[in-house]
Amino acid sequence: MTFFREGLTELQPRKSFERYVSRDFIEHKPDVPLGTREATIAYLEKLIQSLPDAQWEPIRAIAEGEFVVLYARFTPTPGAEPFAIADIFRLRESRIVEHWDVVGHPPTQRLNPNSRF
Repeated sequence: MTFFREGLTELQPRKSFERYVSRDFIEHKPDVPLGTREATIAYLEKLIQSLPDAQWEPIRAIAEGEFVVLYARFTPTPGAEPFAIADIFRLRESRIVEHWDVVGHPPTQRLNPNSRF
């Protein structure tokens, strides 16, 4: 949670990666060239620069063994419909070594009255 909060909520991905992410980190997000630690930092820095008013809000976290799943709300601009994000992290010796994500785009219509969050 501290990694996510520092990196995205406080908009300091490089600082957060230096503290919590292994040098041999593997990124599985298809939008990140090469899938490396440095490429992921650059991707997040560019995303933050292009969406300076974006908000990341962690909703809940689940941990089992070496995996942590973080469910979050991502709002790209004030007033925009939020995305639902599930980040999956694999840890080794208390450091993040691998990441996957699942992105749920805002729904085009709401048939279900229950909130995603």
